[in-house]
Amino acid sequence: MRTARSALDYARILAALLGPDWTADSCGHSDLALLNGPAMSLEVATPTPVRASGAVKVSLSHTHAFVWPRRGDQRHEVIGTIGDPQVVADAILTTGLPAWTRLLADLSVRTDRTLSALKAFMTMAEQLAGAEAQVAYGSVPGVADLRWPGGRATLRADDEGGIRIAHLDLSDLTASTFVNVLRTVSGTEVLANAANTTAS
Repeated sequence: MRTARSALDYARILAALLGPDWTADSCGHSDLALLNGPAMSLEVATPTPVRASGAVKVSLSHTHAFVWPRRGDQRHEVIGTIGDPQVVADAILTTGLPAWTRLLADLSVRTDRTLSALKAFMTMAEQLAGAEAQVAYGSVPGVADLRWPGGRATLRADDEGGIRIAHLDLSDLTASTFVNVLRTVSGTEVLANAANTTAS
């Protein structure tokens, strides 16, 4: 089998070995490519320049559709060499896919729990902030903005349902008043995290 000349070239070889449901896409870098399967996307990282003896690493691609708050998450990696893609493909099928599938299932549950907690909290906080308050959810799960005529608060929910203030801008409402409002809605979790709040 020929030796790949780039990460994309190597990812294409892996896709052919894994089957018709797999494709390869460029990331715009010679040493990184995406390997897309039926239910997940993988990152293929190679050294530059690419040599047959060079190491290759395949790992689960980070997706903004999920909450990834834990540094201890085990993102299983498949390690191999450029010159032997069949061994890497076999390792993806036997060890990589089961580990990544379990992690994605766990992330899905955690993300659903996070979104549910945040939306329930923001519904109550919006009512307390007044009729002109507006809630906007960001592109990253677990983050939302609450705006009202007197200020703005960016709130984050962790995957256990805890809420904290990530940023706070106030004009006619004191920080302590707003924190007390949040405490009324959510309990002591917000108050415990309020020490990191910034107000202007």
